[in-house]
Amino acid sequence: MGSMANLTRESFKRPDDLTNKDDPRVLYVRSYLLIRTLVGLLGIVLPLALIIGEAYFLRGTVQVRGSLSAYYHTSMRDVFVAGLCVIGFLLATYMSAQTNTWDFWLSLVAGVAVLGVAFFPTSRSGIAEGAPLCGDASLPAGCSAIQQQLGETVVAGIHYTSAAIFIVSLGVLAFYFASRERRFTSNIGLANVLQLCGVVIFAAVAWVIVGGLLDATFWGFTPLYVGEVLSVWAFGLAWLLKGRDLWKLLAPSSHD
Repeated sequence: MGSMANLTRESFKRPDDLTNKDDPRVLYVRSYLLIRTLVGLLGIVLPLALIIGEAYFLRGTVQVRGSLSAYYHTSMRDVFVAGLCVIGFLLATYMSAQTNTWDFWLSLVAGVAVLGVAFFPTSRSGIAEGAPLCGDASLPAGCSAIQQQLGETVVAGIHYTSAAIFIVSLGVLAFYFASRERRFTSNIGLANVLQLCGVVIFAAVAWVIVGGLLDATFWGFTPLYVGEVLSVWAFGLAWLLKGRDLWKLLAPSSHD
């Protein structure tokens, strides 16, 4: 592997006909375009799946939690962890055959960070003041094994750090995709939308901070929850747009 200074924005020239399965380049393109599409879809669907899924399991009304991470401590834990793990591993292995590119390293950082979000849960919500935290010898209810081993506060710190790295990485990736679009395809319209996705992500981070200080919760939606959902949706849209060429695989070749 080369140093970070030697990383390039160049990847490889895509074949014109993405339906020609006899071309090894086409198979490679199909793989990473499929990853882009799946990552984008998961990012958009996951917040909705958590809300609707919990309402279905609890046989109650649709509700939201204080944050997406809070779903770890609900009946939707498995869906939350599984969704983040799929996204994390797809991001971490995206463009893995070209480790000299910014695409690979930026998505790797995001992938590892979101795995940290999944494996190191946030603190339990609704804990009474003075109640024992995870790690206490009394074995408080609702603690995961890692919280009991390392302590609830330490695990939550790792969780929040991982979440911050993940969201910032998503914003950087969106801006990077926009610059790639301008440089290599001259598709200014798409580049502007991708850049807007990056702006939304960082604006959402700002809202989490400012809204949190102002305690600006509306209709049960906390600043943290709104910021997380907006970030994930903007990220999902950016990856869906970048994977738009996947649809070419379903169309007959223009050379036929």
